[in-house]
Amino acid sequence: MDIDTKALEDKWKKFWFQNKLFSLSDFSLPRERYFTIDTPPPTVSGKMHIGHAFSYSHQDFIARYKRMRGFLVFYPWGFDDNGLPTERFTESERGVKAENIEPKVFVEMCRETSEMAEKRLRENWRSLGITADLDNNYRTISPESQKISQLMFKDILKKGRVYRDEAPTIRCPTCLTAISQIELKDKELETDFVYVKFEGKAGGITIATTRPELIGACVAVAVNPSDARYAGLIGSLVLVPIYGREVPVIGDDIVDKEKGTGAEMICTFGDQNDVAVWRAHSLDTRVIIDRFGRITDDGDFLKGLHVKEARRRMIRELSERGLIVKMERIRHSVNVHERCNTPVEIGISKQWFVRYLDLKDELIRFDSNINWIPSHMRTRLQNWINGLKWDWCISRQRFLGVPFPVWYCRKCGEVNAAPDDSLPIDPRSDPVPSGMVCRKCGSSDFEPETDVMDTWATSSLSPRLAFRGSGAFEKMIPFDCRFQGHDIISFWAFTTIVRSYIHDGVIPWNSIVISGNVYDAEGIKMSKSKGNVVEPEDVISKYGADALRYWASTTAIGEDIRLKEQDLVRGKRTMIKLYNAARLVKTLSQNNGNPTREMKYPWNIWIWSLLDNLIDRATDLMDNYEISKARTYLDNFFWNDYCDNYLEISKVVMAGEGFSNDEKAETSSCLLSTMFAIIKMYSIIMPFITEEIYHDLGGRMQSVSLDSWPEPVPLSQESRKVAQKFGEVINVIGNIRSLKTSLKLSMGAPLDRVLVKGNVSVLRENEKLIKGIMRISRLEIEESDVVEAYVD
Repeated sequence: MDIDTKALEDKWKKFWFQNKLFSLSDFSLPRERYFTIDTPPPTVSGKMHIGHAFSYSHQDFIARYKRMRGFLVFYPWGFDDNGLPTERFTESERGVKAENIEPKVFVEMCRETSEMAEKRLRENWRSLGITADLDNNYRTISPESQKISQLMFKDILKKGRVYRDEAPTIRCPTCLTAISQIELKDKELETDFVYVKFEGKAGGITIATTRPELIGACVAVAVNPSDARYAGLIGSLVLVPIYGREVPVIGDDIVDKEKGTGAEMICTFGDQNDVAVWRAHSLDTRVIIDRFGRITDDGDFLKGLHVKEARRRMIRELSERGLIVKMERIRHSVNVHERCNTPVEIGISKQWFVRYLDLKDELIRFDSNINWIPSHMRTRLQNWINGLKWDWCISRQRFLGVPFPVWYCRKCGEVNAAPDDSLPIDPRSDPVPSGMVCRKCGSSDFEPETDVMDTWATSSLSPRLAFRGSGAFEKMIPFDCRFQGHDIISFWAFTTIVRSYIHDGVIPWNSIVISGNVYDAEGIKMSKSKGNVVEPEDVISKYGADALRYWASTTAIGEDIRLKEQDLVRGKRTMIKLYNAARLVKTLSQNNGNPTREMKYPWNIWIWSLLDNLIDRATDLMDNYEISKARTYLDNFFWNDYCDNYLEISKVVMAGEGFSNDEKAETSSCLLSTMFAIIKMYSIIMPFITEEIYHDLGGRMQSVSLDSWPEPVPLSQESRKVAQKFGEVINVIGNIRSLKTSLKLSMGAPLDRVLVKGNVSVLRENEKLIKGIMRISRLEIEESDVVEAYVD
């Protein structure tokens, strides 16, 4: 039979959230009673995608498991609804451009759009069976979050860990704002590698560049001091082609002798190497690209052109003047803004930076106190920290974001922060706080800060945001666990670790659990352009939320996963199997399922022995976040041991022919209690169908999620020996099933005579079961060390 999954899901998600079964606001008990989860606040993108369904299922598996283990689970939820992602989403949803709307109107539009999207997202999470406190979520743009973010900004300002400086800054020409190294990603692009001759009295030098449009910004030519080809040129001057300016040839170890000609044009600025050499040698500054990605140099023939157009124009000009030695078509890696995939530029502007380049070693030592699951993911963070070249630029020239709570004194330029009791505050629209005067010169004439903070400057405070207003942060930190994808290790994990180190000196979580990416069935990344995107709503509609969650449990933590229909089908089949097995159990057991004594009949001892092994193994695996392995063991027990064998045994026993009332009573009790143990363990993976079964079988708690995780079964050593012997009966039954299959007989087909070989006393003792299960009229048994079966 099939199951109406929609009706089932609607029924139980309404029950769970109307009864607020997963809310938690009391933190008065000892800390060890709680299990706390720091969950990534998703950006407001309109709806849940398949990656969300995969990764958020993992954290919910653990949340449900820990509740059943007796912990008070604090599972807060948030929405990262400030900053560029929300601006871009609003522009897309409303069909507008931020630059064409009055800022206040656009910000309000963003708030309204994000609130509507968050409402849809909350329903998405409920449809997946997520047990976070979805009615008590935080928003990174809310007044509460803004106040926390501004207070923490003041804290790092006080500690000297944030500064404002006019310095080289990474800029996105599309988003029209400064960004940080955190927001860069590499993208392979095809371009021209242009070899250009710089003339000079000492013979000149040929450089190779992918950015010929920056020749006008050239301030030096650099070579590696160990490169014998150029040893005599260091200290000489060469002429910049077309522009005719003289620039020095300098030596610097940063130059790769094997790249191009081994000589690099140093511009202000083409890449991070340019910045490093410019700083190390105190070179001149010639910035020729504005925030819109256009050439600005006065009198230049490239003035007003965008970078790509300027590059083509410069190549044509160099070629016409005979200044190109040669040109190659290459593919190379380019830094792009992760939000829009635009190649970034580097310019000089005043920005706010968090100072952490001097903390690399301390941050790596600090992180060593956190348990990474899987452990090899720690290397990604360490590599990121070791590769940092910039302090964290946290100011953005955008509309929607947490404002910096500062004003600048017009008289002396001093930075003045708003008092705590005035927060949250927006200097762009709010008046200067009453009575505030410059802390340096006493003036009351101020210029407001108009930039806003990077969204990561607030979402990196998620442990604090989760406890907003409760006063429990100091008691509850560190969180027990953080779940997130490996694609945001350099974003969310890193920035949270930085903030925790600077503000508190306490690790933000004891463990961090990393999930992988989702690919299609062929292992290809999903994208709209490829047409292979699968929407979780469609999967839930076709297979049910439990089947989708089951699929999410099929791979180990940290591994990537393919969305294969066979896994969804297997999940749906497991739902149906659980439901049908429970109906049979209810019929056979007559709801007698609370054993108070040790089992004495071998078939019951056998299943309890296997159940004991399962509980012990699954508990250990779940404690170590090995969800996939735990579910695999559970599947094997349920399908093979319980359904294929024990249910068939129970049907024979309960049918009444040749079995005593005591045997039936004990089997009834064991049958139901084992089924309860099964659905409790499955409930963390498949909560909807197990909730239905739990209530149908008369579960004692309000919800299966509030019941206890099964405890190991009490069995004596003698009972374990009995269970081991009964395993021979199961082997015989298996052999007879194989015979029926080879003879192309159904499992229910009667057999006239069967010969079995094995332990005669054990098989004779259980002859009734073997004959009843396999429908055998005459069973002959012979002694043998090898279990075998034959059919006439």
